[in-house]
Amino acid sequence: MTSPSPSPSPAASPEPTGTGQVVTVELAVEGMHCGSCVALIEETLGEHTGVASAAVDLGSARAVVGFDPAQLGVEDLQAAIAEAGYSATPVG
Repeated sequence: MTSPSPSPSPAASPEPTGTGQVVTVELAVEGMHCGSCVALIEETLGEHTGVASAAVDLGSARAVVGFDPAQLGVEDLQAAIAEAGYSATPVG
Protein backbone atom coordinates (compact mmCIF):
# COMPACT_ATOMS: atom_id res chain seq x y z
CA MET A 1 0.00 0.00 0.00
CA THR A 2 1.41 3.37 -0.94
CA SER A 3 0.65 6.65 0.72
CA PRO A 4 -0.07 9.78 -1.29
CA SER A 5 2.82 12.10 -2.01
CA PRO A 6 3.00 15.05 0.34
CA SER A 7 2.07 18.46 -1.05
CA PRO A 8 5.04 20.65 -1.83
CA SER A 9 5.82 23.16 0.87
CA PRO A 10 5.55 26.86 0.05
CA ALA A 11 9.35 27.07 0.03
CA ALA A 12 9.44 24.52 -2.79
CA SER A 13 7.10 26.56 -4.99
CA PRO A 14 8.67 28.25 -7.97
CA GLU A 15 9.38 31.94 -7.70
CA PRO A 16 6.86 34.28 -9.35
CA THR A 17 7.66 34.97 -12.96
CA GLY A 18 6.53 38.60 -12.87
CA THR A 19 3.68 40.27 -14.66
CA GLY A 20 4.82 39.40 -18.15
CA GLN A 21 4.67 43.12 -18.92
CA VAL A 22 7.76 44.44 -20.65
CA VAL A 23 8.77 48.08 -20.46
CA THR A 24 11.68 49.63 -22.31
CA VAL A 25 14.30 52.03 -21.00
CA GLU A 26 17.08 53.79 -22.86
CA LEU A 27 20.35 54.21 -20.98
CA ALA A 28 23.37 56.32 -21.84
CA VAL A 29 26.42 54.12 -21.27
CA GLU A 30 29.86 55.56 -20.53
CA GLY A 31 33.19 53.79 -20.91
CA MET A 32 32.59 51.63 -23.99
CA HIS A 33 35.45 51.50 -26.50
CA CYS A 34 34.83 48.53 -28.78
CA GLY A 35 32.53 45.73 -29.85
CA SER A 36 33.70 43.58 -26.96
CA CYS A 37 32.38 46.20 -24.56
CA VAL A 38 29.00 46.04 -26.30
CA ALA A 39 28.94 42.23 -26.16
CA LEU A 40 29.88 42.19 -22.47
CA ILE A 41 27.10 44.61 -21.52
CA GLU A 42 24.49 42.75 -23.58
CA GLU A 43 25.58 39.43 -22.06
CA THR A 44 25.61 40.82 -18.53
CA LEU A 45 22.12 42.28 -18.87
CA GLY A 46 20.80 39.11 -20.52
CA GLU A 47 21.88 37.02 -17.52
CA HIS A 48 19.44 38.84 -15.25
CA THR A 49 15.98 37.39 -14.66
CA GLY A 50 13.39 39.79 -15.97
CA VAL A 51 15.44 41.17 -18.86
CA ALA A 52 13.57 40.44 -22.09
CA SER A 53 15.97 42.17 -24.47
CA ALA A 54 19.13 44.25 -24.49
CA ALA A 55 20.54 46.10 -27.48
CA VAL A 56 23.67 48.19 -27.04
CA ASP A 57 24.95 50.60 -29.69
CA LEU A 58 28.59 51.66 -29.52
CA GLY A 59 28.22 54.65 -31.87
CA SER A 60 25.46 56.32 -29.86
CA ALA A 61 26.71 54.97 -26.50
CA ARG A 62 23.17 53.83 -25.72
CA ALA A 63 21.54 50.68 -24.42
CA VAL A 64 17.87 49.92 -24.99
CA VAL A 65 16.66 47.35 -22.49
CA GLY A 66 13.27 45.64 -22.32
CA PHE A 67 12.48 44.30 -18.86
CA ASP A 68 9.69 43.19 -16.53
CA PRO A 69 9.31 45.88 -13.84
CA ALA A 70 7.83 43.32 -11.46
CA GLN A 71 11.18 41.53 -11.39
CA LEU A 72 13.73 44.36 -11.49
CA GLY A 73 14.01 48.10 -11.90
CA VAL A 74 16.13 50.60 -13.77
CA GLU A 75 18.47 50.76 -10.76
CA ASP A 76 19.08 47.02 -11.10
CA LEU A 77 19.97 47.47 -14.78
CA GLN A 78 22.37 50.28 -13.89
CA ALA A 79 23.95 48.09 -11.20
CA ALA A 80 24.40 45.23 -13.68
CA ILE A 81 26.13 47.56 -16.14
CA ALA A 82 28.31 48.90 -13.31
CA GLU A 83 29.30 45.32 -12.40
CA ALA A 84 30.55 44.97 -15.98
CA GLY A 85 32.73 48.06 -15.48
CA TYR A 86 30.65 50.79 -17.13
CA SER A 87 28.26 53.48 -15.95
CA ALA A 88 24.73 54.06 -17.20
CA THR A 89 22.14 56.75 -16.71
CA PRO A 90 18.55 56.86 -17.99
CA VAL A 91 18.02 59.06 -21.06
CA GLY A 92 15.22 61.61 -20.94
